[in-house]
Formats: sequence, structure tokens, C-alpha cells
Amino acid sequence: VLPRQTCGLFTHTIFYNEYPGGSKELDKSIRGGELFLTVLLNPISIFMTHLSNYGNDRLGLYTFESLVKFVQCWTNLQLQTLPPVHLAEKYFQIFPEERDPLWQNPCHDKRHKDIWSKEKTCDRLPKFLVIGPQKTGTTALHSFLSLHPAVTSSFPSPNTFEEIQFFSGANYDNGIDWYMDFFPFPSNVSTDFMFEKSANYFDTEAAPKRAAALLPRAKILAVLINPADRAYSWYQVRPAHTQQGPDTHCAGS
Repeated sequence: VLPRQTCGLFTHTIFYNEYPGGSKELDKSIRGGELFLTVLLNPISIFMTHLSNYGNDRLGLYTFESLVKFVQCWTNLQLQTLPPVHLAEKYFQIFPEERDPLWQNPCHDKRHKDIWSKEKTCDRLPKFLVIGPQKTGTTALHSFLSLHPAVTSSFPSPNTFEEIQFFSGANYDNGIDWYMDFFPFPSNVSTDFMFEKSANYFDTEAAPKRAAALLPRAKILAVLINPADRAYSWYQVRPAHTQQGPDTHCAGS
């Protein structure tokens, strides 16, 4: 699913002669440039644009009509369109591994940053993670780290206390904005170190891939103790977890 920047139809661009960089830039993108290559190299493309691009001098209609004609003239591609649900089914037939989302760092993609609200900043993402495992003292570590004036922990979750458990379960489907809302805006980007602690990141298979995609530069802290001591401590707390429900995982220490 491509943003307006990819097809060159910005919200404020509604006239052919007022296209950024001149109308020749739009035609260059259509006739062998970025827009043409997008269609050429992607088996399925879903373009986003603004309704106003189809009003006035109908820039949107000109853009895609010209693109289709160019593709049909200079390639052997057979263009086809489908209703949204059928298009999604077709997409996941080709890319079944993408059925589960994988949130990338938005600040590593200039286009993503361009369409983000000016109120958003990737400095609100954590710089390190305390990943567990359970019953190794991670809650105590979380408390001690939070005492440092330059270190800020995530806001507590109403369901899982100090743990967000974003990368390890259903919360991941809530998206990046949901995750970022657990962190304050940094007062000083150069010195503020924000972090979160979720003990079940340690033994959740999907967590490493998800965390690496969104936080590729984050440091990882794990607390390791004698496995027998950890297992006995976990055995002791299981009755409490069972009473609260299997998905609570409320304590990490």
C-alpha cells in the first residue's frame, strides 16, 4: 500500500501546471520513472491519493490514464484491477508471510516521515529493552533504573502493570502509535534514555524479529540466574497467574 508520494499526487497538488518541480517531473515519473517502475516491479500496487486530485483539472485521472497507456505500450504486462477484498486475498496468496504485520521504524523511511504528523517523533521510542526472562529480578531492575534522572521507563499498562508486552502478543496488532503512547515526549533527546521491560520477550518466538524491525539500534538487557532457582520461583508464582488468567503475565521478578 503506497502513500501519495509514490504516485506523485500530494494533497496540495491538484493542478498539472503546479506540480512540484514542474509538470515535466510528473511526466518523467510516468514515462519510465518512479511511478512506472513501481508498477513494473510490484505484482500488486494499491495507490493512495486525495479526492481533490480527481477534481479541478483532474490530475489523478491524467496520471493513471497516462501510466496505463505507457505500460501497455512499452511492456507485456497485463494490468488488472480487483475489488479490495479480492485484491487482499490475491496479495496474501503471493506473499503469505506478510499476513502478520511487521512494523518497521518509520524514521528510516523518508516517505513515512513526510506523511507523519509533525507532533510525532521517533525519539519517543525506547533506546533499550529489558527482555526478562520471568522471575529473574527484572521488576527490581526496572525499579532501580527508573530512579536514574536520565532514564525514563514506559508508562504502566492498565492490564499488565509495568509491562507493555507489545512485541510478544496480541498488543502488536495495535500498531506503532499505540506503542509510542506508552512513552513520554523526551525532554532532552541527547540524554534521555527511555526503556520498557517485558519479561516474556525472552521466550516469545516472534519478539526478536519484531523488535529488530522497529528498534534496530536498541540495546537488549537480559537477567540470567541459576535455571533451577528461576524455575522454582516461577513454579511458586504459577497459582497466582492461574487465578488471574493465562494471558496476564503481570510480574517479571
